[in-house]
Amino acid sequence: MRYVVQSSLILVCLATIACGEDASWPPKLPGTPGGTIALRSDLFLKTPDSIGTLQAKAGTPKFVEFEVAKHVPRVELALHDKLGENAANRRLWSSWGDIARASDGRVYCAIGDHGDDLGDARCFLYCWTPGKSSLEQVVDMNQVVPPRKGQPAWSKVHAKIDEGPGHKIYFSCTLNDGNRASQERYGFNESLPGGQIYCYDPAAGTTAVFASLPPRRCTATSLFDRERNVWWCNLEAGKGNALWGLNLETKQAVYQGEDGSLGFNRAFTLLKNGDILFNGEKSFSRLNVAKGEVKTLTAAIPDSPGMRCATRQTKSGELFGISHKTNQLFKYSPERDELTMLGPSWLAGEYTAVIELAPDERFLYYLPGAHGKAWQSGTPVIQYDIAAGKRKVLAFLAPAFDKEHQYVPAGTYGIKLSADGSTLFVNFNGHPGDAIRPLKMKPIGFGLTSFAAIHIPAEER
Repeated sequence: MRYVVQSSLILVCLATIACGEDASWPPKLPGTPGGTIALRSDLFLKTPDSIGTLQAKAGTPKFVEFEVAKHVPRVELALHDKLGENAANRRLWSSWGDIARASDGRVYCAIGDHGDDLGDARCFLYCWTPGKSSLEQVVDMNQVVPPRKGQPAWSKVHAKIDEGPGHKIYFSCTLNDGNRASQERYGFNESLPGGQIYCYDPAAGTTAVFASLPPRRCTATSLFDRERNVWWCNLEAGKGNALWGLNLETKQAVYQGEDGSLGFNRAFTLLKNGDILFNGEKSFSRLNVAKGEVKTLTAAIPDSPGMRCATRQTKSGELFGISHKTNQLFKYSPERDELTMLGPSWLAGEYTAVIELAPDERFLYYLPGAHGKAWQSGTPVIQYDIAAGKRKVLAFLAPAFDKEHQYVPAGTYGIKLSADGSTLFVNFNGHPGDAIRPLKMKPIGFGLTSFAAIHIPAEER
């Protein structure tokens, strides 16, 4: 899908950028004085023509049915800023990990420039304050780990961000590909032995190294067990994937699996009793943390290496998720080891990296098309009614934002709901509209990142 603007405006704006007359990044979006945008548009509820085009192109696959909300949401959106010198000519500004909603309501998210990892990459943490509707950069990783020639520089936060003890924020950075950490040319050393856990203190405004992962290992996947104070991750760059758990109070490892004992490594989930449900070689596996024992389960997602994302357990003990590659919704009961498939996430099945369960457990929320493709079907925000088994689009974001502000929000790897379920927070990848897009930047859903607060009308929840 391409959104049409006047050709004369395109030529003027692109010529200006190409000539270097305005190399600031992020760009100032048309129709706004800067800062946070607030938009409410009837276009949010108009189904894009591109969906019919995609269905015709797909041929035989039957697209899943959906309905569209009747009430227009209000959406606040802010671009990540303060990206450093010559930011317009960096590689690929992008976001790759899940975000955190802290107990005070603030939301933390991260972006990076997808740099080359050898002393020349940028990675930042931001804080959204709902009461102020403001997005503020709070951590510059090059200030935490000073760049040094031959030493890796972090280019992304791919694992989750979490609030831990003392209301502090914990996160871990990685390279473009965490498996590169095993390569000699990346020059890890005593001060930077590999991936690390960092701790941001909002009260003091400071960030420090909290602990190091085992040497020369990085992670793209993590979760935090708040009740037991254990931070879990998948260790990359070894001889296969392995679960690793660290007690944040003692800073002692509580578990490290054998390399190769974890299958598809982009998702695992925490069960109520502290066990970890993860993707094994051919089916789900379950780690009994107390005993340090792994049990291979019967349940296996058809034609898929496993879950790509999953919710917490409901009061009745079930959890929901979306499969990798096949992009199918599922319901799973750990107690019964029973898996129920619920159909495609969106259309014939669209890659989805994160999913949220509403506080009242009536709905699931997710945004399909995570890897830059969401805009092709309008960047839909999906609400799934668990009892009815129905999908509802709360908003098609891309057409409205492109028309009003020349910005196309695309895929996401990070979403969270407010405590009352009224607001969905999203950390977006995206690209500029045609009129302000640099010549070298393709409209592929990457290059210009943003954070959005989607206020769900009460009538729709």
